[in-house]
Amino acid sequence: MVGRRDGVAERLVVAAGLRLETLEISGVDVGSAGGVARATSQLTRATIAARRLLRRMRPDVVVGAGGYVSVPVVVAALAQRIPVVLLEQNAVPGRATRMLARRARVVAASFEETAAHLPHARVVHTGNPVRAEVRAITSRPARDRLRSILVTGGSQGARRLNRAVAGCMVDLLRKDPELNIVHQCGSLDYEAVERAAEALPPQLASRYTASAFFDDMAVRIAQCDLVVMRAGGSSLAECSALGRPMIVVPYPHAGGHQRHNAAPYVAAGAAMLIDDAECTPERLGAEITALVADPSRWRSMAAASVALGLPDATDSVVRLILEAAGPTRSKAA
Repeated sequence: MVGRRDGVAERLVVAAGLRLETLEISGVDVGSAGGVARATSQLTRATIAARRLLRRMRPDVVVGAGGYVSVPVVVAALAQRIPVVLLEQNAVPGRATRMLARRARVVAASFEETAAHLPHARVVHTGNPVRAEVRAITSRPARDRLRSILVTGGSQGARRLNRAVAGCMVDLLRKDPELNIVHQCGSLDYEAVERAAEALPPQLASRYTASAFFDDMAVRIAQCDLVVMRAGGSSLAECSALGRPMIVVPYPHAGGHQRHNAAPYVAAGAAMLIDDAECTPERLGAEITALVADPSRWRSMAAASVALGLPDATDSVVRLILEAAGPTRSKAA
C-alpha cells in the first residue's frame, strides 16, 4: 500500500498488518497559483520517489484507488509500462481518475453511470468492493417494522447529522417505546453528544448508544433497520450489500460528488435524501417518524436496497486485477 505521509492510511494500513510506503504529497488548490505551483513541485518529487519504489518492488500490476496520492504511483507505473487498474468509487469520477483513465488497462467502477464520464477508457461496472466483515454476514430479512436506527457520519463523524440527531432523539424515543438509536458521532463532537446522552431521562437513555467510533460497523449495519448517513460510495455499497434502507444526507462540498452517488439509490427507492442545509432536527425527526409509521414503505425500501446490492464486487475487481497482471498470475491465483 502507498499512502500520503502523515495521512490516515498510516494508522489504518499498519493496523491491518499491511506494509505501507508513504509519499509526501497533498491536494491541489486549483484556485491558487501558489497552490498549483506547490502541488506541481510535490508531484514531481513524489513521482521520482514512486519510480524508485516500483523499481525496487517490481509489481505485476498497480492499482490506483483514486485521490491525489495515487497519481504519482500510477504515472510512474505507466512510464515503466506496468499495467494499471483504477478503482473509482464515486458515480462521477474525480480529477485523478479522469486524468489517468485513458491509459489504464481498465477502470473498475462502483456505479454504472461512471462509464459516461470516461468515454475513452475501458470501464467495467463491478460495484464497490465491500469489507470481508460485511461479506461474512448473512443479512437477516426486514422485520415487521422499523425498530433500530444506526446514525453514522463515517469515522470522522458529521456535525450536521450529530446536531440533527441530538435535537430529535428525545422526541423519537418518547414516541416509540420500542425504538433504539445507535450513534457513531466521531471524535470531534463526542463530548457534546455524550452530554446530550447524559441528559436523557433514564427510561430513554437505555435505548440510545453513542460512541466516537465503532470497530464492528458491519455487524451494527446488519443489526439495524435503517441507516442515517452521508453518501460515500463505500457506505452505500455496504448498506445495500446488507439490504438496509437509508436516509442519506450528502456531503455538500467536494464538487457535490456524494449527491451523484446517492442518486441511483434514491431513484430505486432504497434511500431517501435530505439536503445538508435541510437536515434539521425537525426534518430528520419527521422523516424517521413517517417511516416508523409506514412499515410497508420501509420494507419496500429494504427490498430495493437488496436489489441494488453487489456483495460480489470484491471478486469482480480481483478478476480484473488478475487479468491485467497477465495469464501467469491469473492461473496461479
